[in-house]
Amino acid sequence: MEGKGAALRTGLFVLGGIVVLIGAIFILSGNAFRSGLNYESYFAESVQGLDVGSAVKFRGVTIGKVTDIGLVSAEYPPANPADLVQPVYHQVVVRFRVDPKKIGPDANFGGAIDHGLRVQVAPQGITGLAYLELSFVSPTQHPVKPIAWHPRSLVIPSIPSTLTQVQDAVQNFLTNMNGVKFDQTVKLLTSTIDTLNQEITTGDAHQAIANANGLLAELKSQVAQADLPATTASIRNLADGAKTNAILDQLDRTSRELATATAAMPALLADTKATVATANRATATLTRQMMPILRNLDQASSNLDELSETLKNNPAVVLRGAPPPPRMPR
Repeated sequence: MEGKGAALRTGLFVLGGIVVLIGAIFILSGNAFRSGLNYESYFAESVQGLDVGSAVKFRGVTIGKVTDIGLVSAEYPPANPADLVQPVYHQVVVRFRVDPKKIGPDANFGGAIDHGLRVQVAPQGITGLAYLELSFVSPTQHPVKPIAWHPRSLVIPSIPSTLTQVQDAVQNFLTNMNGVKFDQTVKLLTSTIDTLNQEITTGDAHQAIANANGLLAELKSQVAQADLPATTASIRNLADGAKTNAILDQLDRTSRELATATAAMPALLADTKATVATANRATATLTRQMMPILRNLDQASSNLDELSETLKNNPAVVLRGAPPPPRMPR
C-alpha cells in the first residue's frame, strides 16, 4: 500500500509539474490570458526579417506583437482562380495584436487611419531582424487602397519600407534622367556657339568689323589733315561710295544672322532650364528619401560601437547577461 501511495504522489507531482510548465510557456509567450486588439495589413514587398512575435511599435514604444504572417492568395483566395495573376493577390498579409493598455482606452485606430495612420516594415539595427512601425504620414500622398475581399480584422494600410522608398527614388531618378535629351540639348548649344564663333572670327561679322575699322582709320586720317571742306567732300564721297554700301549690306546680313541665332537662344535656354529643374527635383527627392535610411544606419553603427566596447571591457557579459541594478541605499 505504501508503494502505491508513493507512486500516486509521484505521478501527481509530475502531472502538476507538467501543468505548471505548460502554464509558464503560455504566460511567457505573451499570448495567453491577454486580451488585445487585432489588426492586419498587406505588404507588396518582402517582409524578410519579420516573424511571429516581432514587435509592433509606435514611435519606438512597443505596443503589440505580430501574431501571423501569410500570403493573401492563401488567406483570401479569389472566387475566380484566374484572378490570382493580379498583383493584389501577390501581397503578404501580416496580422498583429495591440495591447489596449499601451494605447489608452479611448484610442480609435479607425479615425486615426483617416488622419494618416500607416504601418511599415522597419529594420532592427544591423541584425537582419525587422519589426512593424506605426506612424502618421500624409493621407493624400499615401491614400487608402480598396480591398477586394472581406478582411477578418480592421485593416491598417501599409506604406513601403524606407529601403523600398530609396530604391524607388533611385529608379525614378534614373528614369527621369533617361527621359532628358542631353545629347540634343548639348548638340543645339554647341551648334549655336559654333555659329556665333564663326560669324565673329571669319564670317560676315568679322569682315564688317574689319571694313568698319578701315573706314574709321580713313576718316581719322582725313580729319588729321585739317582740310575740312576736302574732308567733308571725301566723307560725302565715301558715304555714297560702293565700299560703304557693301559694308552696310554686310552689316545687314550679319544683323539678320545674329537675329536668327538670338531667336533660337530662348528655346535652348528653356530646354536647359527644364533639364536642370528635372535633375534638381530628382536629386532633392533622392536626398529626402535617403535621410531616414542614413539615420537608421548611423543609429545601428552607434549601437554596434557600444556593443563592441562592452564586449571588450567585459567579455563575460555574453554569458552572465547584464549586471543587476545597484541596490538603493535605505
